[in-house]
Formats: sequence, C-alpha cells, structure tokens
Amino acid sequence: MGLMRFLVKRIIALIITISLVLTVAYLLMYYSPGSFFNSANIGAGMGQLQLQDPALYHQYINQFESRYGLDQPVWEQVVKYVWHSLTFNFGNSFENPSVTISSQLATALPISAVLAVGSVVLSIIVGIPLGVLAALKRNTWIDSTLTTLSVAGQAIPSFVLAVLLVLLFGVWLPGVLPVNGWGTIGEAVLPIIALSAANIGVVTRYTRGSLIEGLRQEYIRTAQAKGVRYWPIVFRHAMRNSLTALITVIGPAFAFTVVSTVWVEQIFSIPGVGNLLSTAFSSKDVPLSITSVFILCLMVMGMNLIVDLLYGLLDPRVQLE
Repeated sequence: MGLMRFLVKRIIALIITISLVLTVAYLLMYYSPGSFFNSANIGAGMGQLQLQDPALYHQYINQFESRYGLDQPVWEQVVKYVWHSLTFNFGNSFENPSVTISSQLATALPISAVLAVGSVVLSIIVGIPLGVLAALKRNTWIDSTLTTLSVAGQAIPSFVLAVLLVLLFGVWLPGVLPVNGWGTIGEAVLPIIALSAANIGVVTRYTRGSLIEGLRQEYIRTAQAKGVRYWPIVFRHAMRNSLTALITVIGPAFAFTVVSTVWVEQIFSIPGVGNLLSTAFSSKDVPLSITSVFILCLMVMGMNLIVDLLYGLLDPRVQLE
C-alpha cells in the first residue's frame, strides 16, 4: 500500500512537472522571432511546396492550424499541446509534414538507447572495479593514477573523444574498426567508448568515495573484531551499501547520455535521436524541437523514479513515502 501511494504521488508530480516544462518551452517558441505558431510563417517555410503542389500545400497548412489551434488564444494552444504530448500524440514534423514525429522517434530512439545502455553498462563494468581498486589502494600511486584518469575522463567532452577516435581508427589505424554508419556490432564500439569515458570517471570516483566511507563504518569494525574475513567484509557488506550512492549517479547518467549522443551520432553518422534532434534545431523544426524537450524531461524524471525505487530494494531502511 505504501509503495502504491508513493508511485501515485510521484506520477502526479511527474505529470505536473512535465506540463510546466512544456508550457515554458511552448511559450518561448511562441514569442521567439519568426515564430512557428503563425500561419503566415508556416506558409513561408513551405513556399516551394505552394508552387509545386498547391493542394498539398493548403492541406499541410490546415493540418498544422488544426493540430496547434493557431486561431485560438495562446493559453488554449498551450493546454491543447500539453494534452497531446502527455498522450504521446506529437503530431507531424514541420520539415517532413507527411511523417509523424512518433514514427521518426520509433526509428531513432532504439538506436540511441543501444548507445546509451551500452555506454552505461561499459562504465559499470570498467568503473566499479577501478573504483574498488582505488579505494583498497587509497593514498598510493595506484589511487592517484586512477583518480587522475577519472578526472581526465570527465573533463574530455564526448564529442572531442569521438573526433580523436575517428582520427585514430580512420587515419592512423584504418580498417581496424568502422568510424561511421550503423547496423553492425563493430560500428557501435567507438560511439559507445566515446560516450562512456565520462561515465567511467564518475562511476570510478563515486565507487571509491562510497567504499572508503563504508569501510569506516562501525559495523565494519565490529565485523572485523568478530573475525570476519577481509574480502567478505569488502564485497558483502561495505560494497553492498555503496551501491545506493552509485545508483544515484548511474540513473540520471543514462538519461543525459542519450542527450549527449547529439554530437557523437553526427560524428559517426549514426541515424539516432541525437542526429534527429540536431537536425530539428538547426532547421527550426519547432514541433520536433519541443518534443525533444518532452523526451528529455520524461527520461530524467523517469530515471529518478526508478532510482528511488531501487533505493528501497537495496536498503530496507529507506521508506518510500
């Protein structure tokens, strides 16, 4: 019962927050110069179509006017748009009026999800052992080296690392790994490495810090005094309690990794959501641009909800209220 009450409260809060974010995004787009939410501006954007196919031109104009209620007051437009978004009815793209945004996202999102999941999994596989090693060898040259590499990994933007990887495997080591395209496992390797570098640094540092803090707790000293062996203390007790802090990092990292694919996908010519959204902003495709804000907000809040649920599973002391 407590879990259901918690979920209902959080889902209501999620809906309210997303509605507010969409309202702000819509108003910013509405009052920006050359606003899309004006029939004259929409017509100007499809000027060539008016000459090529007048009937189709008027069909698209009516379609956008009806979809966004351009003849209605702005507050009614906002309410209408927020409702459509919350029901996942995103309408059609301005650049491709004959194609729905949902169909474009259905094609692009799985690709970006593979990159995001792959980068997070790689960061966990690499980052946790490095963090444990740094914690157990703290204040040694191993600890200093791993900490320095972690900070460097966080400091280097993913798109810079992507360019370096393209230079390495496209110019100096051609043929070892593909540097563009999508469809094979090999084509996913370099993008995932580029996206995971920063997350590896974050996971390593958080694992190190939380494990060191865990090993200082009184119950660890009690276990040592009772003669419990060293490695069970590290992995069964201290490491388990360190996972709570680690989940706080991994959850939002997944959401923001999807966003960071914008530049990486362009560099490696990957047809994911990052490439799609980059094209939307550069071409002023307002419907698709606002939809990207919705997707980002939904992913961040959704991952935060999942993180809170995992807290309760990993630490029974955490009460979901």
